[in-house]
Amino acid sequence: MSSSGEGFNRAFRGGAADANRDRAVKEARQSLQRQSIPAYTVFNLHRFPLFVSLGDMGHIRVPARSADLPYGKTVIREPRFTMRDLGDNNFTPEPVFPELLAQEVVREYGETGGVFLAPGDSTPSAEQLAAAETAQFAWYRREYRKAVDAWYRYRQHKFITDRQRDAARELARRKEIPALPEWVDASQETADGKLCTQCGETVKAMAQICRYCRSSLAAPASRPPNDRHNRPLATRGALDGQRHS
Repeated sequence: MSSSGEGFNRAFRGGAADANRDRAVKEARQSLQRQSIPAYTVFNLHRFPLFVSLGDMGHIRVPARSADLPYGKTVIREPRFTMRDLGDNNFTPEPVFPELLAQEVVREYGETGGVFLAPGDSTPSAEQLAAAETAQFAWYRREYRKAVDAWYRYRQHKFITDRQRDAARELARRKEIPALPEWVDASQETADGKLCTQCGETVKAMAQICRYCRSSLAAPASRPPNDRHNRPLATRGALDGQRHS
C-alpha cells in the first residue's frame, strides 16, 4: 500500500498552488505521526484480487488467496489525505483513517461474502473464516443461478460475467455441480482480449477504460506538468461526505 500522501502527490503535481497543497499534506502527516492510529486488515477469500480506486488518494489492492493460506490480506496502517475545498482556491488536507479505508473495500466487495476486515495486523479466527466462507458460497450460488438463467435466455458469452465463471469453478471444486457449464469457457469472447494492468481482469482488446476498476488502458500521452484536466475522479460511498463537506 502506498504512503499516506503518495496518491495525492501523484494527482496534484506541479505549480505553486500544488506545492502549497503538498506541503500542507506533509505537515498534516507529520502531525498524525505523533498519534497512535490503529491499523486495519482487509481479508479476501476469493481467488481474484480486489481493487478499489480512491481517486486522488490512490488505490487499495488486496491480493487473492494464496496456495498456502485460504485468504489474501492487506494491512492498512496509515491514513490517506484528501483535500477539503474552502473556497477562493484555499484547501485543507483531511485525513481518511485506516478503518474508513478498509470499510471502503468492504463496501465495494461486501456482497461477495468472502471479504471482511479486522482491527490491527491480525490473523483471522476459524470462526471468522467459516462465517466468511458461508457467505461467500451463498454469493457463488446466487451468481451461478444468474448465469444459468442468462445462458438459457441468450446463449451468448457476453451475458456471463467473470465473477459468474469464478462461481461455477468454485461450486465444481466442491462438487455442488456435476461439471463445468459450457459458458465457463470464455475463449470465444476473450480471444481478442487483454489484461488490465491494475486489477488483472480481462477486457476487450480495444478497450480504453477497464470496466472493472475504471483504470485507463491507453498509453499515457505527454502533457505539460501543470495540466490538471485528467485528475482521477473522487472516490464514492463513505468517502464522499468528507470530500464535499
